[in-house]
Amino acid sequence: MIINGNAPLSRQAGSSSNAATEVNNTIFFGGNNTTDNSGIVNYVKLEYTGARIDDESEHNGLTLNGVGNGTTISNIMIINGDDDAIEFFGGTVNASNILVINAKDDMFDFTQGYAGTCTNLYGVRESSYTAVTSDPRGIEADGNLDGNSPTDINQSVFTVNGLTVINDGNAVQMSDAVKVRRGATATITNAYIALGPGATYSDFIDLDDSKGTATMATSITAVGNPANGLDITDNKNTVGATINTSSGATGGADTSAFAWTGYSFN
Repeated sequence: MIINGNAPLSRQAGSSSNAATEVNNTIFFGGNNTTDNSGIVNYVKLEYTGARIDDESEHNGLTLNGVGNGTTISNIMIINGDDDAIEFFGGTVNASNILVINAKDDMFDFTQGYAGTCTNLYGVRESSYTAVTSDPRGIEADGNLDGNSPTDINQSVFTVNGLTVINDGNAVQMSDAVKVRRGATATITNAYIALGPGATYSDFIDLDDSKGTATMATSITAVGNPANGLDITDNKNTVGATINTSSGATGGADTSAFAWTGYSFN
């Protein structure tokens, strides 16, 4: 499912705030309308949506291209999606109550100047799910598209309130539970991260990248469940942003918001 809006993207100073979609370079999105309204998407299940065309081109379970904050994105379940479950390419849209079950790549992806707030995000890779890319993550966030325009203005500055990331996939190592990089600024509060038996992450929180770190203004507060070997000290943060971690077995997204889906939470 792809929605193309007219809200701002990261860009070079003096250039236009629009871009071609990855799946068709004759279709454009983005603009200057932060309050752009693309309608209402509410109480929707998306199953087996998205496709990876090649390493540089894909569409996702739900792709939001330059979507403005006049749009409503809420109460969404994305199951067995390819590539990412949900990706925000710029825009200002806010999203709430997003449930991701088994994303082939990232659960929640932000790039190209996304400037909104997401509330109550829950992602899980189930133990039976083995489809995977080379670097699946809970959160992946870039300031500019693919880190190729580090001097862009209006790079990603976004907020996530209430996040759960669980890797139960013991046949697959996920990459970072949370990855923020390439000029992005993230404020993430009330995050909860856990592992199932035999499952792993390459890092708990990683703010470093060869194409640029997260900004120093990034702030992440996360609880990690120490069961099954999760190491909450396994962080990369050369930029000196704020990372507050603690051990525990509670926190994160409110699963009662997903009762309508019928999904059984462990």
